[in-house]
Amino acid sequence: MNDRRSDAAAELDEIDRIHDDFPADAARRLRELDASGLPTQRLGAFAFLLNHVLGERLGAWREAAERIAALAARDDAPVAVLRHWAAAALLAADDGMGRRAQSRLAATAQVDAPIAAALARVGAWSFSVDAGRDAGQFAALARSALDFPPGALDAGFAASFNNVTVALLERLAGRALDEAQRDALRLGAQAARVFWLRAGGWIEDERSDYLRAKVALRLGDAQAAAAAAEGGLAVVAANGDDPVERAFLLQPLAAALAALGRTERAAELRSEAASLAAAFDPSLKGLIEQDAAELFAQEQP
Repeated sequence: MNDRRSDAAAELDEIDRIHDDFPADAARRLRELDASGLPTQRLGAFAFLLNHVLGERLGAWREAAERIAALAARDDAPVAVLRHWAAAALLAADDGMGRRAQSRLAATAQVDAPIAAALARVGAWSFSVDAGRDAGQFAALARSALDFPPGALDAGFAASFNNVTVALLERLAGRALDEAQRDALRLGAQAARVFWLRAGGWIEDERSDYLRAKVALRLGDAQAAAAAAEGGLAVVAANGDDPVERAFLLQPLAAALAALGRTERAAELRSEAASLAAAFDPSLKGLIEQDAAELFAQEQP
């Protein structure tokens, strides 16, 4: 039994490693993976990959929903599986399955039905959001979620609000923002931080500040961007001053200070970030460079 669980977990790790570059191969291997060999704590990751690869990448939302429904039938199915099932059912436009998934999610997490429904909706947007059509509804949901009591769905809300907000930033790059889109970015970043402070650790704390800094820059509020980035850097410093986390936060701080006219200090911070990134592996270094290109070429709204 232990060997079978180890083999299944190793296969899931390999699928996770290749899925972005080879989605068709990842899909085949997901379909062939014997989920009965996965330990409970890996079921959420499996459900996520079913949604991300079969649904988001290949458009097979009904198949993704049905496969996650089979996972949800396990007695040990965790909340993470149920929230991905509820999201997939929405994206598959299967109302009956959606009601079953949301009901099971609410009962398992011991939350009111509207809270489970909200997580299903924002979870669905985390895989498929239209920056024009969905921004107003997302902003309204984020605003209402700020009043949700702490509970078992906090981590799901945190990840989903974070991912939708990041997706909106990417889709809206270089475009003029309407009021709904501005609200969606601001409230999405705020909700992600509120839920990460409940459900995450110090890394999620500082990364939520990083997201708030990037959103504030996009909205033209350099003062708020600087404050958020400085807050994140303080958290990093208090937890060992990890060079990767520090480098990523230095860049929005530099962009904010440049916008505030503190160009000399901004140049120093950019230089420090580049020096730190020189020691990173090519993948991380590429992400830092991409971030810099976006931040320092960003037009004010």
